[in-house]
Amino acid sequence: MGSCKRCGSCCKSLVFEIPHLSEKRIQLEYYKAHGCKIEKNQVIVPMRCPHLTEDNLCDIHEKKPFLCKSWNGEKREGFWIPKECRYNEDTEIVHKTNSEEENEQ
Repeated sequence: MGSCKRCGSCCKSLVFEIPHLSEKRIQLEYYKAHGCKIEKNQVIVPMRCPHLTEDNLCDIHEKKPFLCKSWNGEKREGFWIPKECRYNEDTEIVHKTNSEEENEQ
């Protein structure tokens, strides 16, 4: 299993599923006209979580919603993984302390 690379892509879209969406032409046109992407039966609404910080961290990490807490990076039913997600990349993010970052400057 991978590890979070803090790309924030999982917190920049709201995704919901509509069964048989491809058969619902008027709904498809509406969602597309309002900037949504369609993948199979999923509507992807570009919407950044208001709790996502500039460095792609959650500012309510200890109190975040159940859905956010329960996703562990594995593909499974009920969870949408954005194509931009870097979770499964081999490279690791190097976590630095504030003092280490200050020493580099």
